[in-house]
Amino acid sequence: MAFAYDDTDARRDFEADLGPLEARLFRYWRSIHPGGDRLPGRQHFDPVELAAGYPRLLQHVWLVDVERQPLRFRLRLVGSSVYMTSPFARTGRYVDEFIDPASRTETLQTSFTRLVETGQPEFRRGRPRVPSSRNARELARLSLPLATDGSAIDMILNITTYVWSAADGLGAGPRA
Repeated sequence: MAFAYDDTDARRDFEADLGPLEARLFRYWRSIHPGGDRLPGRQHFDPVELAAGYPRLLQHVWLVDVERQPLRFRLRLVGSSVYMTSPFARTGRYVDEFIDPASRTETLQTSFTRLVETGQPEFRRGRPRVPSSRNARELARLSLPLATDGSAIDMILNITTYVWSAADGLGAGPRA
């Protein structure tokens, strides 16, 4: 699988770069994969099963509905860590309402569009591009496609973890 990495258009293998929470979500996504060319759907995703043994994981998870004609991305569910960090991450909002595509070459909107077009997960690690209410100095985001019918992507399963700056009082500890 190929993945977007940080601010470049370069694609590279990403699995070695995943933190423990991202890796757990990725392994879970692969475990619910129905096989062949079919993608897992929301009906395969069980948050209780995902959180078993790693209960802190769900606070970093967020789901996005994929709407078509026109293609838009609506926040369906936002984990508490993402909610507390981003003043824009609110259930029901559309990504294009808080991302200015003219100001960046790579945005959440373009990353999600590429995921829908290719059916391939997206991974990004780097500085936050959207202002946060806390002092995150780095984030890691893994986005995974979900398709109810196995092929037409209708939801995106995401996890975002943060590395905090010392100014936040949390130190630079692990992203988890």
